[in-house]
Parts: sequence; C-alpha cells; structure tokens
Amino acid sequence: MNNTDVLLNGYLDRASLADALKCSERTVARYENQPDGIPSLMVGGRKLYRLVAVREWLDRRERRPNQRRAAY
Repeated sequence: MNNTDVLLNGYLDRASLADALKCSERTVARYENQPDGIPSLMVGGRKLYRLVAVREWLDRRERRPNQRRAAY
C-alpha cells in the first residue's frame, strides 16, 4: 500500500465524487460554488473532498415534506 493511499484515505477527488453522486464533474463544481456548497480542499494541485464532510453536506440538504400541506 502506498503512503499516499493511507494519508488520503477518506478523501475523494472530483471524478470519484461525481461518479458516487451519479452526476458530472461540472455539477460537482457547481455544488461546490453554492453559498452552502460542498466543502473541499486543494492538495498538490488536486481538488479533494472529505467523505465525512460530503455526507454532512448531503444531510443538510435533506428536505422534509410540508406537514401543513394537504395530501393528494
């Protein structure tokens, strides 16, 4: 196992994150540029995303149905 693999365990690059989210890399970039966007960091010229932070970001985006609205 490579030292880099151990050190960056728990981080995804943009292509891997896009694949996991089933979207394009450009969509990931747009998510990142939103006011409450996906947190990221630059390491060695590579954009990386911490898996735990991405999961927290997804949790914050969760919507609940409007309880006051009549069901159809």
